[in-house]
Amino acid sequence: MWSIAEYADHVREVLFGMRFLLDTAISQPGTDLGESPPQQFASQPRQIDVEAALDGIDHEARSLSQQLSGLSSHDWFLTVRFDETSVDAHWIARHIVHDATHHLLDVDRVRSAL
Repeated sequence: MWSIAEYADHVREVLFGMRFLLDTAISQPGTDLGESPPQQFASQPRQIDVEAALDGIDHEARSLSQQLSGLSSHDWFLTVRFDETSVDAHWIARHIVHDATHHLLDVDRVRSAL
């Protein structure tokens, strides 16, 4: 289980990743980004600057909101490929909501346990 700070930083990382996917799908449709690097979990918690993580979440969420609201009807169907899967802006938008919500629920469970 991650610390609350690690969950917050992970949400920031996911939002950054989704923004990267969206940018790539729009600017270079069809790009194959290859395989995701294997996930590695450290045995010790990382030192997280919580304020920087929260600022990053805010920045990434605002950037994604602006990008998504500016998409044309055509842009929603442009794709990017990674992990042998082709995804479009519809998938990216759903993943943003799912992943952030999932991790915020994890944070709530950690807080309740404490």
